[in-house]
Amino acid sequence: MSFAENLQYLRKRDKVTQEGLAETLGVSRQSVSKWETGEAYPETEKIIALCDFFRVSMDDLMRGDVASPQEPPAEAEGTAEPVPENVLPAAELPAERAAKDGRITRSRAIGAAVSGGIFLCAAVAFFCLGGLMGAWHPAWLVFLLAFALCIFVDSVSRNDEEDASLPLAARIFKGLAGMVMLLSVAVYLFIGFMYGIWHPSWVCFIIAFALMLVFDRTANAIAGTDEGENGDQTEQNG
Repeated sequence: MSFAENLQYLRKRDKVTQEGLAETLGVSRQSVSKWETGEAYPETEKIIALCDFFRVSMDDLMRGDVASPQEPPAEAEGTAEPVPENVLPAAELPAERAAKDGRITRSRAIGAAVSGGIFLCAAVAFFCLGGLMGAWHPAWLVFLLAFALCIFVDSVSRNDEEDASLPLAARIFKGLAGMVMLLSVAVYLFIGFMYGIWHPSWVCFIIAFALMLVFDRTANAIAGTDEGENGDQTEQNG
């Protein structure tokens, strides 16, 4: 079996999630996923930590077949194998998972509260513009603006299974990429309704598409840097 197959087998054998193993080793969940698919290999200190965590030798992990039955090594009477430092025991992983779930719930609650406040402000602005200035027709565009802002807030506050390992800066740029196209629609309609400049103002969609690509690639670059900070792309051992 290859290193990737051995790692996947050991993780499932001990009922450890990719996220739990990533938190134990101090790496991102994407890093563990790449190790298990053979796209990348951990650096030496992470390999040693994996061996200590799963109680296997480095040779078995990298080139052996950990799925085959193996005779446990004889232990001297009255001695116990020391628990390596800085390695979280598997028994503590559920507690870590519960703490993570609590952070996800709080993050979603904050995001929902902020989004609700945005729509409330948009409704107040709509009735104020319509009631005081009689501008009911273009004033409804504030709801498009509010929806775009809610997309941004949702992206920043999202911290679920897929996005848990993304740094805040990456989520911010992903939020900008998600809101920019809808924001360009609001700008286009506003310029058209208020000034009648429909023909040149469509250029804002091209600008928005370019910004969306820039924001999205920036977010991916930040996330990629976060994934690779622990030296995942080491040479294959053996």
